[in-house]
Amino acid sequence: MSDFQALINSVVNNGEANQYRATVDESWLQGRTAFGGLSTALVVAAMNQEVAVDRRLRSLSVLFVGPVPAGDHLIHLRELRVGGSVSHMQGELTCSGEVALSVSAAYGKDRASDVVIAGPVLPELSNPEALAKLPYIEGLTPAFTQHFDMRIEYGSMPFSGASSADFGVWLRFPANRPIDIAALIALADAPPMPGLNTIKPPGIGSSLSWYLEFPTELPTADASDWWYCDYRCQAAGNGYFHNYATIWGPDGRVVMFSRQVATVFEKR
Repeated sequence: MSDFQALINSVVNNGEANQYRATVDESWLQGRTAFGGLSTALVVAAMNQEVAVDRRLRSLSVLFVGPVPAGDHLIHLRELRVGGSVSHMQGELTCSGEVALSVSAAYGKDRASDVVIAGPVLPELSNPEALAKLPYIEGLTPAFTQHFDMRIEYGSMPFSGASSADFGVWLRFPANRPIDIAALIALADAPPMPGLNTIKPPGIGSSLSWYLEFPTELPTADASDWWYCDYRCQAAGNGYFHNYATIWGPDGRVVMFSRQVATVFEKR
């Protein structure tokens, strides 16, 4: 079983320009495909090796095209434009020659500005240590969840037939490691998506698209510190859920905004 950092470290140039290889471990699967936060983080890890260090990730758009099974895969990058302040890149993760994940990213330098608008304030919340941990049950919960510690602040568990899809969840990696953008992306996708908690078993769900924004630099913190995600459904119908999330860091500052279109399949 490989930990997250080992898989990120597996992203190395394949000997050809803008082409990288990456590995997915079986313990990171969600059904027949890799956990989306991992597959996205792998592509971003490749992009980070191509972009100038003075440009940080500002926005990310992801399309989940097909399954990413366990094994070795290729990442193909394309530099769209490098401007004076912003670099635009595209990346594809391919499995056996088929596109499984498509990512578009914008990296930008800081610009001089007198305007500062603080993000949403972290609400008063419980001590996550006092909350029940979402269990990992082999054969029942997705394999990748064993790599995270998650505590529900409010809302309902998956497949509980709840009247509201909204919930709040505390997140962290169990092992100590400095936080970076790849780890933050993985944390952001770890919770069960809104929608799964409104249906009763049997049923499944998956992300169709995912859009992320990073309004501030990452705090000086550890991935094993507590990060809080407020996850809400804005609208739903015909098996599609339109969700958005806000994630705060351990210092109480907003570190990510997220939008997601998710599909939920109810087996009747």
